Amino acid sequence: MSSISVPPGPPGTGRHGSRRAFDRDQLGFLLHQRQYGDLVRFDDELYVVNSPVLAEKVLKHTNSTYTITRDLLGDEADGGRASEDLARWMRARSLAGRGLNRSGLRAAGDGLAATAAHHAESWRARGRIEAIPALEELSARLIAEFCLGPEVGQVPAQVARLQDARLPGTVPLPLPARWPSPRRRRLHRVGRELTSEVSRLLDRRRRRQEDSPGVVADLLNAACDEDAITREGAISIIVANLFAAHETTAAALAWLFLLLDQHPQVRRRVLAEVDRELAGRLPTAADLPRLVVTEAVVKETLRLYPPLWLLERTVDQPTELAGYPIRPGQRVAVSPFVLHRDPRHYDQPTAFRPDRWIDRSAATPLPKYAFMPFGGGPRTCLGAHFGTVAMVIATATVIGRYRLSRTPGTTPAFSTRTILQPQGLSLDITGRPQDGET
Repeated sequence: MSSISVPPGPPGTGRHGSRRAFDRDQLGFLLHQRQYGDLVRFDDELYVVNSPVLAEKVLKHTNSTYTITRDLLGDEADGGRASEDLARWMRARSLAGRGLNRSGLRAAGDGLAATAAHHAESWRARGRIEAIPALEELSARLIAEFCLGPEVGQVPAQVARLQDARLPGTVPLPLPARWPSPRRRRLHRVGRELTSEVSRLLDRRRRRQEDSPGVVADLLNAACDEDAITREGAISIIVANLFAAHETTAAALAWLFLLLDQHPQVRRRVLAEVDRELAGRLPTAADLPRLVVTEAVVKETLRLYPPLWLLERTVDQPTELAGYPIRPGQRVAVSPFVLHRDPRHYDQPTAFRPDRWIDRSAATPLPKYAFMPFGGGPRTCLGAHFGTVAMVIATATVIGRYRLSRTPGTTPAFSTRTILQPQGLSLDITGRPQDGET
């Protein structure tokens, strides 16, 4: 163990540490502090991890050495080992993950692409969209249909209302966890409405025809019948997936369409691949092995702009990292944004180079946690595979039919209030370019 009890950090690190510098430029600060090493002291209570090896050590031991102790509002939440419902909740989470895996996506057939095509047609009719709201509407519908089947009731609209309730117009001062603020009252009310609708749709799935395609809700209903999980646990897992997957997928798609507009030569390659492999039809999950360039664009977008740009864990048991002791109550942060731009693992790390993901078997393999756009460990985003597949299918569907370009005079900016989004991005939607056009 190191003879020094705390890791190095930026000058002036102390009780309040680097908070002001971080608040001025969060992403810039995180990139700059890499110079102090693989474990950096942010302040007395927070350390920042800058290596895949240490990130793996932290994230793999979530639910044991480390816990998640903050909810959507930043309030305290019991995510530790002492929570008697944690084990059952994790079982429910694992079952939902089975529904979001490769076999589940194959069963989805043409549904994902058909939904994407329907939304894209409405965008074309309008001629212009605000990227984040439009893509959140699309992704909410995609994940709702995948979890609950084609009949999704009011779920997509309620997910949107929950998003609005979560994000006030200004960032409020911290309030006591039990303070009945208007924001919390509205969030809880909208959350109850979404929970009630998901419960209704779960009941409806029990009456489905035996030969209809299965969805995530069917797995959870079966687990409830076997008393493997509680009904409340099943509902909470679906609600969590609906909220998390729609937001991250929408943000990543927004960055992707912006990047393709900025790199017309890559967009032409995607269009040529879509034309060659699909010949005008809608894509399915079975087409993914042939959409090599499209998938590489998705992965490179997730590398440069991971929606989950900062992950935080609270220390639950005394342990050490990189030879430094850390005590219960301290926190450790991992930034996928920083890990994905590490020159030790990526050549030209700030450049948009989708080819780095094509035939990677011939290249030096990446450390496991050098690419983690959806987190890692037992609390990794359940929708990670779904999000990647949905992005490939949506990209192939939309790019094959329309041209999306940044609205002239608009300049999107980084937004890090929740996930990493291009705030203020507006896209013009026109017919697809003709051969030879850019």
